[in-house]
Amino acid sequence: MHRENNFDFVRQFAALCVIIGHSESLTGSPHSTFWGVAVSTFGVQIFFAVSGYLVTDSWLRGPQVGSFIKKRAGRIFPGLAVCTLLSALVLGPLVTSLSVADYFAHPGTLTYLENIALYPVYFLPGLFETNIYPNAVNGSLWSLPVEFACYIGVIAAGLLLVRPMSVVALLIGIVMLLTSEALSGSIYVVYGSPLRESLSVMPLFVAGSFFRLLKRPDLFRADLAVLAVGLVIAIGLIAPQYYWLVTWVVVPYLVLCFCLPGLPVLRRFGRFGDPSYGMYLYAFPVQQTLQHISGNSMSLTGMIVLSTLFSVGLGYLSWYLVEKPLLNRIKRSGRENLSIKVGE
Repeated sequence: MHRENNFDFVRQFAALCVIIGHSESLTGSPHSTFWGVAVSTFGVQIFFAVSGYLVTDSWLRGPQVGSFIKKRAGRIFPGLAVCTLLSALVLGPLVTSLSVADYFAHPGTLTYLENIALYPVYFLPGLFETNIYPNAVNGSLWSLPVEFACYIGVIAAGLLLVRPMSVVALLIGIVMLLTSEALSGSIYVVYGSPLRESLSVMPLFVAGSFFRLLKRPDLFRADLAVLAVGLVIAIGLIAPQYYWLVTWVVVPYLVLCFCLPGLPVLRRFGRFGDPSYGMYLYAFPVQQTLQHISGNSMSLTGMIVLSTLFSVGLGYLSWYLVEKPLLNRIKRSGRENLSIKVGE
């Protein structure tokens, strides 16, 4: 049964933010920002904040390692595997500058399949070489190993810390935040994902987790949300050097203030399914393909509109043909009462 909240709408809004931000990058347009970050980054921040809250809620409702991992793996890997295979085996041969035989003989084609194991690989031989943003097939994949690492963190905290989880979650978030600032110029890459970008979004997952562990739904109020916005604006004007210190808590708080009370129209946003994960997976290769076909002549508006339409369609196909059937199978296994929602 569909729950009375706005999480479905917010996830699709976050996916749209990522699509808009990547449209700007892939058409060579100026980057728009929201609260000091690129709009695509803001979309990823929303995803991590929502995921932190819902994944922690999932653990609290069923703190068994096996079933928890099964849910998390079932949510991430099937959609990712299909998207990776379609990119390598269908899109690649269609748009590569190489002959089909040379394309499949190239070691880079096989290497691209490492994405299925959450190791981000962006290159496929002969693809998008002359695009404005060259050679990258799917630049969104960097965040998936970071997300899964957060899941492992929930398990570790749940098994080792139990009751003090909320305090420890706060401390971990602070450490991550300070580490992120200290490594703001870092070029280190961990398991294919840039350490700087990873540490910039993980604290938002931790903050979302912290808010769930507080078990205080009365905290998510409109008047407090207004105060939180005022705080961010004031710090941005008075002491912008400390802006980053508050956004990692304020953004998840505001996101949850919007998500938790079910608004009459928005709470029914997911009644036809949840395409948000598929939108996130497919948008970048769709955008690169559009740019390739157009000879780098896509306008920003055209890119946003067309890539959104294609990505929503592919997102629903992914949901109904790949994600939902597997999640239903996990649910029928009887090991845990699983709700078929993204990031739960």
